[in-house]
Order: sequence, then structure tokens, then C-alpha cells
Amino acid sequence: MARAGSVSRASTILNIAQPALSRQLMKLEEELGVSLLVRHGRGVRLTRAGGSLLEHANAVLRQVDQISELVRAPEQSFAGHVVLGVPPAAGLIVAPVVVEMLRERWPHASIHVREGISSSLEEWLLDRRLDLAILYNPPPLDGIALTPILHERMVAAGPMGKGEASGRTIRWRDISALPLILPSLPHSNRRMIEQAALQRGARLNVVFEVDSVSMTKAMVKRGLGWTILAHAAVAAEAERGEMQVRIIDRPPLISTVSIGMPREAQPTGLAHELLDVVRGVIVERVTAGAWFGAKVVDDYIR
Repeated sequence: MARAGSVSRASTILNIAQPALSRQLMKLEEELGVSLLVRHGRGVRLTRAGGSLLEHANAVLRQVDQISELVRAPEQSFAGHVVLGVPPAAGLIVAPVVVEMLRERWPHASIHVREGISSSLEEWLLDRRLDLAILYNPPPLDGIALTPILHERMVAAGPMGKGEASGRTIRWRDISALPLILPSLPHSNRRMIEQAALQRGARLNVVFEVDSVSMTKAMVKRGLGWTILAHAAVAAEAERGEMQVRIIDRPPLISTVSIGMPREAQPTGLAHELLDVVRGVIVERVTAGAWFGAKVVDDYIR
């Protein structure tokens, strides 16, 4: 009914009498104790509870499809569906290569890539809406198994032609004088930056809070302020002369990138394959210099 937009169209598609379909809906709503649909002049629309039910039902249906696909799949082949979560900057570096490799290795499998900030990715992992995620500076969480895979230096990035900073590096006392555009809490980068500033006795002058990396960079390029991001996130803009970049020094600000998986869920074989592919791609990207300013954690140097 949600996809059809009305009870009458749904009854025609399903070949079920409209009164019988309405009774089944009422029975389901009574069992759940919530309203799933709201009727209006042009048909029906989902309530918030109905949307949540539909999302989880689709996930269950995908799992059922995976079972039949796995049974029919030939030996030494993986079938099914996996969901990968990526933050914006890391996603651009890693996700296209991961999707390409999975398609070549396991043509019977499908992959869904979801982009979000690390706090959203953590929530989706806990809700089992992701099989795996790349996370920036995640806090310890009981429901997520974390594996640190690389470290990268954070930089202060500002508009060209502005004189607030000079040289290749910048100290925390100079960062205090900059008008900053940073994500809002509980964004993982904001948590890390606030903690580091507190430890160094620096006072941050946050003039705008923006959670989108691309929007933050657009605002910086318009001269609205400076930001603090991983070096890889602004390397292309710096190379094109669109931003000036200063490496945070004395002491440096180091970001840790980890791979997260739901701790209590039993990973499928395909999820393990996704893990192997993702960490292999990350190591290769760093080694090739595509992940600018990053260093692989020693355990993953091969």
C-alpha cells in the first residue's frame, strides 16, 4: 500500500479484495499498537512508524533473498547483499574501488554504499543497518568491534589571499585566532578537535557549525572562515590553489581511521569478504599515495 499510494491500487496489484486488505492492515496496527498509514484525499502515506516498519521489512526480505542466492550459488562464490558505510572524504577514496573489486570477484553479490558522518555511521552499525563502516575517531562502543587501520594528520585549511596564517605549519595558539567552521557535536572530528584544544589550552573561535564536508569547503573558499580537516580531504583543493593548508604542529593533531562491524551480529561470509576487500583497498590507497598524508597502522603493513 505504501508503494501503491492507495488501498484500492494495492488491492489490485496484490489481487486481494480491498476489504480483506484493510482488515489485515487494521489487525497489524492493533498487534503493533501504532498507526502505520495516514489516509488523505489522494490515497495513503506512511507514518513514521510505518516507514520504520517498511525499512526493516525490506531488510528481512533481502536476508531471505540472500539465503536462496547462497544456496543456489556455485562453490567458491559469494551471493547476497552487504551494506558499507563511509564518511564523505574517505568514501571518495575507497568506495569506488571497493565496489569495482566486489563486482569483479563476486558477480552474484550486491553492495549498498551509504554515506554519513561518523556519528551517523556508528548509529547505523548499532541498529544493524550496516555490515561494515569506515569510521573517524570512533569512541569505544559496546556494540561495535573496532579495528584501527590508519592515522592521518589534520590540517587547518583557509581561503586563499587571507593573512591569518603563514608558513607550512600552524600552532594551536595561532588556531585560536582563526574564525573556524567546524561540525557540530557529537561529530567525531569536533570531539577530537575540542579535546585537543582543551589539552593545549587553546580557545576555539567557532563562527559556523556545518556538518557537511563539501559545504564546509565551499564556505572556506568563499572566505567565510577556516576549518580543520584531514589532509586528504583538502589535498585536491590545495593542489588547485583554491585553499591554503597549514599542517597543525607542536603538537600535531592525528586522526585515526578504523573499520567498524556490529559486535553481536554473526557476520555473513560476504561481510567477511567485504572486510578483507575494504582493508586491502585502504592499505593500497595509502601505499599508492592516493590517501594523502595517511600512514597505515603497523599491523596492516604488508
